[in-house]
Amino acid sequence: MIKRLPFASLALVISTSCMTSVQPSERGPRVAHHQHLISPAFAPIAKADQIDAAALLKMLDEAGAERAVILSMGYTFSDERKKLENPELLTRQENDWTAAQVATAPRRLRGFCGVNPLMPGALVEIERCNALPGMRGLKLHFGNSGVSLRNPDHVVKMRQVFALANRLRAPIIVHLRSRSGTPYGAEDARLFVDQLLPVARDITVQIAHLAGAGPGFGADADAAMGVFSEIVKRRDVRAHRLIFDATTVAAPDQSEEEAALVAWRIREVGLDRVVFGSDLPVSGNPRLGAAWQLFRTKIPLRSEEFARIAANVAPYLR
Repeated sequence: MIKRLPFASLALVISTSCMTSVQPSERGPRVAHHQHLISPAFAPIAKADQIDAAALLKMLDEAGAERAVILSMGYTFSDERKKLENPELLTRQENDWTAAQVATAPRRLRGFCGVNPLMPGALVEIERCNALPGMRGLKLHFGNSGVSLRNPDHVVKMRQVFALANRLRAPIIVHLRSRSGTPYGAEDARLFVDQLLPVARDITVQIAHLAGAGPGFGADADAAMGVFSEIVKRRDVRAHRLIFDATTVAAPDQSEEEAALVAWRIREVGLDRVVFGSDLPVSGNPRLGAAWQLFRTKIPLRSEEFARIAANVAPYLR
């Protein structure tokens, strides 16, 4: 069940929706900070048509966005549930394909390497991929990769990955939510703060989906965000380079209470720490422009707050 805010606080957050005039013509995000492409190799897995850089650039133009951060889907080929042959080769090939796409519009696109951090050659691939033109950053998907910070062996491997990214000055975007069925929540966020952030103190770490998975914002994501909110509020040094993306946190059938929780958590961590993206435009995820309008329609923030988020540019792009 969704965590309930105190009545007075919840009423205040919901009431702000009455003060927000949603105008489709208002500017969307300056930068799409969480975007994926669909390569020829990934299309059969996604059961969707290919989306290359040219198609994404059209989406950016439709939404009035200047730039995008492309997150390689390389990690998905090393998901053991897919039972693919030679997954590490497929990961390298996907990262190479993504780099080639980024190279077609280097002033507008920035690539992040995608790697399953538990695969044997993860560290080698992270270093190799981050040397490719236009690729500087690391996308980690704990759910897809089977990472659990409650497993001490995984913690050891993840500390190595974060330390390498820090050495390479490669920012990290992390889908923190572990696989469904795992009692994910505050404990996982605390382990992340205690075990991983200290070894990545020189780089930006972006928590995807406000610590959830989307679409929407569940009680587990809210519990995890409570941990991050606390370290931000007390100005913990580990939160110094921590930001969040509000990708897919709005859903068409979202309740007012859940939407109010999203607004509450955004305000708690601070608008300056929140960026936006639309993820992969398949399986019901709207394109960037429509995703932004859904976010504006469902989440009870004020117009000036939406404008602040739309204008934000992550430190790794400045």
